[in-house]
Amino acid sequence: MSRGLELQCLGRLELRRDGEVLPLPRSRKTRALLGYLALTDRRYSRDRLVSLFWSVPDDPRGALRWSLSKLRVALDEPDRRRVLADRDTVALDLSDADVDVIRLRDLVDAGLGDVKTETLLAAVEAFEGELFAGLDLPDSHEFQFWLVSARESAAGIRAKLDRELLRRFADDPACGLPHARALVDFDPYDQEAQGALISALWRMGETARAEAQYRQILRELEQEGIDAAALRNAWNDRNARRIIAASPAASDAPEAASRAGPAEVVGVAEPPAAEEAASILRRPAVAVLPFDDMSGDPDKAYFADGITEEIITALSQWRWFPVIARTSTFAYRGRNLPVEDVGRQLGARYVVQGSVRRAGARVRVVAQLIDAESGLSIWGQRYDREISDIFELQDDIATQIVVEIEPEVARAERKRAERRKPESLDVWDLNLRALASIDRGGPRDLQRALETLDRSLEIEPHSSYTHALRAYALYNRSLINWTDDPVSAAGRVMDAARQAVELDDKNWLGHALLGISTMWRLRDYDGASAAEERALALNPTAPLAHQFLGCVRNFDGRPAEALPHLASSLKLNPGPSSATLLLADMSLSHLLVGDLDQSVTYARRAISRYWGNTRAWERLAAALGLQGRTAEAAEAFQQIVGRGGMPGPEYFTTTYPFRTDEHRDRLLGGLSEAGLTL
Repeated sequence: MSRGLELQCLGRLELRRDGEVLPLPRSRKTRALLGYLALTDRRYSRDRLVSLFWSVPDDPRGALRWSLSKLRVALDEPDRRRVLADRDTVALDLSDADVDVIRLRDLVDAGLGDVKTETLLAAVEAFEGELFAGLDLPDSHEFQFWLVSARESAAGIRAKLDRELLRRFADDPACGLPHARALVDFDPYDQEAQGALISALWRMGETARAEAQYRQILRELEQEGIDAAALRNAWNDRNARRIIAASPAASDAPEAASRAGPAEVVGVAEPPAAEEAASILRRPAVAVLPFDDMSGDPDKAYFADGITEEIITALSQWRWFPVIARTSTFAYRGRNLPVEDVGRQLGARYVVQGSVRRAGARVRVVAQLIDAESGLSIWGQRYDREISDIFELQDDIATQIVVEIEPEVARAERKRAERRKPESLDVWDLNLRALASIDRGGPRDLQRALETLDRSLEIEPHSSYTHALRAYALYNRSLINWTDDPVSAAGRVMDAARQAVELDDKNWLGHALLGISTMWRLRDYDGASAAEERALALNPTAPLAHQFLGCVRNFDGRPAEALPHLASSLKLNPGPSSATLLLADMSLSHLLVGDLDQSVTYARRAISRYWGNTRAWERLAAALGLQGRTAEAAEAFQQIVGRGGMPGPEYFTTTYPFRTDEHRDRLLGGLSEAGLTL
């Protein structure tokens, strides 16, 4: 049986067709280009790819053309073009290829509970080497930053596989040991993994190694100021206490822990009273310093200043962290002070720095985000653009910088919050922990997020941001089983969102969630549109607000107006979990406006990101049915039936709240051709 085209990204990049290894170009940048296009699975402008891999003084467009010609030789088949390049854009067609990282990511995203153990073991074995081993490009800074992030993401996939296998091998320490070691390598401060490793060593008779491992990680946690209650709990099981009793050289710390009661071991303090909240809530500030103009021409400095001001404005619109005012940060123009001093003087935990260089009709902007306490760079990026409309260019670059900085600040703050002792957590830390649970997205994670937010509201009941996060957690929980009772679930979201907006009318997240829940709960399309438009006015760079407005427009009878907002959301947040939802909604928009070819294309793209996206299968089946491709439509419809049985009229009335009968009849007509009977 033919195995088709396979792309191995873990370890050395390798291309196979029907099991036979195919030669790849010797150029490292060409192979890096192949890997980047394969994993991101997007169509890029040539300018974007040039800025990623080649320097301006070279002939970057010529280098890109040369690389594409080599990739065509490697990938294209006599009856199939896989390198899709026109005058302006480039993409790869690997829709039917087996790309190992994407396959493993989809396996994890679909849930590992029912996956056979041998399948999980085979998946772990695929992680023999790091992603794209040997394809580092130190001189291509933007690609290198992406590569580091992609490797971290791949390591996260491996960690989820190891965690599931460790759970299954709970009674077999020899089999569980390598997975515990892998998790500890991934995150040395993961106390659950450390506890599993120590327990496995002890149960295998390696008592000295178990005790040494415990004492080493305990010292490291204490040096970092991290509460080690979870690790102490793991140590305090029956076997660990035997080790302590048998070891006269053991320190007093484990003995004290074994004598302590449960509350003392865990170390959870009662939340402070609400009146203390004002002194507890300490949000990190961000300072954007004036970008350096490297052209040497004072008359062109306005461009760098304009980008700086746009970044300050856009960051301020997120509202979840303070941004130091322009009047304060511009006072540091030309002062070559250490960033730690700047942060201390401005009261900022994070500092954004950058430079602008113009050469003829091109401009290069470099930006970086720095932790002002340590002086370490958290994130950096380079942007190369053609100068056409100078103000549009400023806005474009500033938006790109902001949508990459905001999640980096959030990620850094979450790590900081996760390492703080439970008794020292304030509202800010609790909200960050809740947001991390929401992002993980599982049922238990969302329940944990709601419990954490309840604790946060006990401290500060009038926090608009906390109420908005609670609405967000409820919304995500409703998505898991949302077809059960979406109207009631939307009511709970609406109540929390309304409270957030009443406390702070400028809370964009509250308005966004109020809008989407208003449509689902009340079928009030005008009210929903007004709320989403208000959210976007407050924060034009928020992908969630664009996504929700696009969804409302689809059901409001204005699908053509939905497309720009859905496309903007996809551009601002191209992550796989959000992309599959957005692509499915774009498929619906195209179906409703009558562009069936595009509807099919977007539905297939959504399914390629996540095979279990039932809504995408519904739109694919409907579009194929309307095209008269009944065999393909029926095949797609069977994917729907196989996931939840034959959907009935109530399902479509409830979960497709179209304002017009025309659009409802169009969807149902296509599905009827695919095999739906109502």
